[in-house]
Order: sequence, then structure tokens, then C-alpha cells
Amino acid sequence: MLLTEIARHIGGVLIGPDRDISGASTIEEATSDDITFLANPKYRDKAGSSAAGAIIVGEDLDLPMPRIITANPYLSFARVLELLYPAKVHRPGISDMAFVHPGAQVDPTAAVYPFAFIGEKARVAKHCVIHPGCVIGDEASIEESTVLYPNVVVYEKCRIGRHCIIHSGVVIGSDGFGFVWDGEKHYKIPQKGIVIIGDHVEIGSNCTIDRAALTSTRIGSDVKMDNLVQIGHNVVVGDHCIIVAQSGVAGSSRIGNFVTLAAQSGVAGHITIGDGSTAAARAGIASDLPPGKVVSGFPAMDHRQWLRVQNVYKDLPQLLKRIRELERRLDSLEQD
Repeated sequence: MLLTEIARHIGGVLIGPDRDISGASTIEEATSDDITFLANPKYRDKAGSSAAGAIIVGEDLDLPMPRIITANPYLSFARVLELLYPAKVHRPGISDMAFVHPGAQVDPTAAVYPFAFIGEKARVAKHCVIHPGCVIGDEASIEESTVLYPNVVVYEKCRIGRHCIIHSGVVIGSDGFGFVWDGEKHYKIPQKGIVIIGDHVEIGSNCTIDRAALTSTRIGSDVKMDNLVQIGHNVVVGDHCIIVAQSGVAGSSRIGNFVTLAAQSGVAGHITIGDGSTAAARAGIASDLPPGKVVSGFPAMDHRQWLRVQNVYKDLPQLLKRIRELERRLDSLEQD
């Protein structure tokens, strides 16, 4: 593809000679046939020595290769990747080796691969892709252009929106963790609710989202989950949230819009997190957060305070030594 075509597609300005590009790569590994990008200033020196055939930048820099200038190089590079590596086109139809209940509705434009299972009264909308080993329970629904990668399980009556990507091993709608002590053993509380997932949601591999006890666990639109995320029963996650790997949200918590939960962060049950809040990696949130709050640590505290705590923490051995020395001096003065 010519650089002029790429620049036109991403709304950029080409500086330098036009040429063909056949691939994309990092600044360090790109060859003369590749295009790369520069979004982080710390890689600016490496860009000058890159072998890339072209580079996408946010401003015109003195570089040896042609440049395409755009307002957002990272976003533009993502769009170039879509151009150079178009998504696989799936052939519509139901494999003879898939099981589809006679009472299920599968749109003719959907692709259902071998060994998939689609239960009674389940619905798969147009242009969906159901990969091998997926299970779609009775009365569950999968909306338009959603992709379920191998071995995804969608329990009965759960609903997934449009243009979602559900990666391998995800379980949607398993029972919430609900038990009550009856005096002799843990008595299971029936989990009769469902899970409802919005549009344009991406869920990483091996995530689990529990069904509600009575109503619904809800995931808003444009939510992006990394791998190994656990969402408990009755949780509500707002729109445009980012939840990173190994994070967990306990039952009945409310997560606002535009919230970020970094890796291995945890949210206790019945907690409300306000819109636009951010929890740093390994933060443990045990109380409500107002909108726009940035927290770190366990228990979670204001991020700036946490940084001050960490600065003191490394000096604790020396501080303890000084305190003990002062105590000895004080004892000596009192004895005198």
C-alpha cells in the first residue's frame, strides 16, 4: 500500500517521498518495508536509527524516513494495522458438527463452527461468529457482529450486546458466590438473575462474570477487560471502563463511567466508585470513592499520600534506629 493511501485513510500529512509499505512493526524491529509510529517521547532517539520505511509522528521531526503527521499517532497506527492486516472473513453458516437446538434462532449470516452448542430459544444475531467449543445456554442472546472465541460459555438467559469480542475461556453467568450458614453447613442461595453486557465490550481470556442473585449483573458499553478479571454477582459496571488483569470486583458494587482499575486491584462488596476514578495496580478499595479520585495502596488512599508513605517506608529501619537511640538518651537524662 502506498504511503499516500495510508495518509489519506488516517487523515495525515505525508512528508517525504511516496513508497510502498507491506507491513508494520516496532521502531526497533521494523524493516524498510514496514511502517512504525512514535507516540512516546522517550523513543525519539531510537526513531532516528530505525530501519523503518516510514513512521507516523505527532509533529515533523528530522528523521531519515518519510513521515506521516497526525494528531494522535497511536490511534492512527491502530487504523493502519486494520488496513494492512484485515480481519479474517468468516464463512456464514452452521457446521454440521455443531449442535443447534431446533428452538434456537441463528441468523443465516452468522458463522457457527464445529462443536459449538446453542440451546433452546437462544438467539444468535447477524454476522456473529461462534468458534468451536462455545456453549450458549437456553434463552441466551448474542447480538449483531459479536465474536465468541473458542470455549466461551454463556449461561442461560444472559445477554451480550453488539460488536463485542469475548476471548477464549470466558464464563458469563455462572452462579454468584452466595451462601448462608444454617447451623450445620453452608446453605446455597439460589442465583436466579442474569448477566447483561452492553455494546462494543471486549473481555479478555478466562474472565468470569457471575449472574445476579435475583436481578442482573450489568456491564456497560465500551468496557474493556484484560485477562483473568472476576466480576461478582449484582455488580454494575458503567460505560467506557478499563479493568486490567487479575482485578476483582466483589458482589453488589457499583462502578461508575470511565473508571480504571489497574492490574490486581480489588473492590470490596457493596462499594460505589464514582465516575472517572482510577485505582493503581494492587490497590484495595474498601470504601466508597467520589468521582475523579485517584487511589493507591492497601487499604487504598489518595495516590499522592500513598507516594509520600512509600517514600517514608523505605526509611523505616533508619527511623527506628534513631528513635531507639533517642529513647536511650531520654532514659539517661531521666536517670540523671
